Amino acid sequence: MDLLKDEDITSRIRMIGPWDYDSEDKILIRETMFKDFMEAMGFLNKLAEAAEKLNHHPDMTLCEYNRVIVTTTTHDAGGITDNDIRLTQNFEEILESYD
Repeated sequence: MDLLKDEDITSRIRMIGPWDYDSEDKILIRETMFKDFMEAMGFLNKLAEAAEKLNHHPDMTLCEYNRVIVTTTTHDAGGITDNDIRLTQNFEEILESYD
């Protein structure tokens, strides 16, 4: 899997959603809030299913009771690849169903 260049990463995530790119640690980060614990857990479960289908698994954290933080990188490649971009797209598509 080929690493994406920093300028390609920032350009692509800008079109997807409000993801942050940490160029030092080579990770994409997204935080979002839900109305309650059950909604946050439901979202995490749907994202886990999408990640399993992609065979690309992000770090997912539930903070407090309704705040979700997701980070993704391709560890084997040492940075961001197309798999991470696909995962961010899946994240945003799933999130749309909660609006």
